[in-house]
Amino acid sequence: MILTCPPLAGLLVAGCMTLPQLPEGQSYPAIVNPVDVFAKQPVAAAPKDKIDPAITMALIELLERKDRFRVDLSQAQDTPFAQILSVGSPIGYELRTRFLNLSIPLTEALTRNNDPALREKLVTVARWDSNEETRADALVALAGAHDAVDFDSFREALIHLDPAVRFGALEALVVWGNQDKAKVLLANSADRDMEPILRLYAAGGLARLGDASGIARLRTALDDPNWLVRSMAARYLGEFGTAEDYKLLTSRIGQEANNDFVIAEYCIAALKLFPKVPS
Repeated sequence: MILTCPPLAGLLVAGCMTLPQLPEGQSYPAIVNPVDVFAKQPVAAAPKDKIDPAITMALIELLERKDRFRVDLSQAQDTPFAQILSVGSPIGYELRTRFLNLSIPLTEALTRNNDPALREKLVTVARWDSNEETRADALVALAGAHDAVDFDSFREALIHLDPAVRFGALEALVVWGNQDKAKVLLANSADRDMEPILRLYAAGGLARLGDASGIARLRTALDDPNWLVRSMAARYLGEFGTAEDYKLLTSRIGQEANNDFVIAEYCIAALKLFPKVPS
């Protein structure tokens, strides 16, 4: 790390400047190391106790019994939940999704908990649990630890017969942090997964990790006959594409006549990419 300090202080420390001589009996104050004065020093974190075991135990129980509680929409009338169902704003939809499926808050909580006992449970669930949705949650939570040792768990999940498990593994790889290994698995899924949406998501993951092959796959997906694939491809190009993709997307707005969702995603993506276009 390179430290910088004001020129005068640097000269003083290096002994490159001669100070005027003071009258007898007087002296200059001691020179303080400029690093102490001008550079913000790291402050040692206060020691923390271990995560309360009650939190870990509660999360393990939720993971094992996540189907115990389901929102009964037939009983939602005249309740606060009915109001959430009636709103159409982005935040409203986010709240609706969060409280319709325990996987969303549960996965967030699991990712935030680094208790070794919970990690051991997550590995077991990710590899062997009979509930596909629970396995997917555990895979995403494992990725939050950014531990390279989980490579085999993700690789195994990517060949599982259930698309929910494979999607969980793909989502995990995007946030796992071990990019070189993640790119290998994502590329394989982008080429070989049986589900077009999963292939597209894997391509978006590659693009997110800076792999040019992901961008190329997304551009190709704009010609897919499935409107959802085209919409997702446009969305990811808007996030990770280039000025070249701005022109590509704008040229397709007038050509899309079959689905308004696709047109909306083309417009959003083009607007995101517009700042990248040279003036």
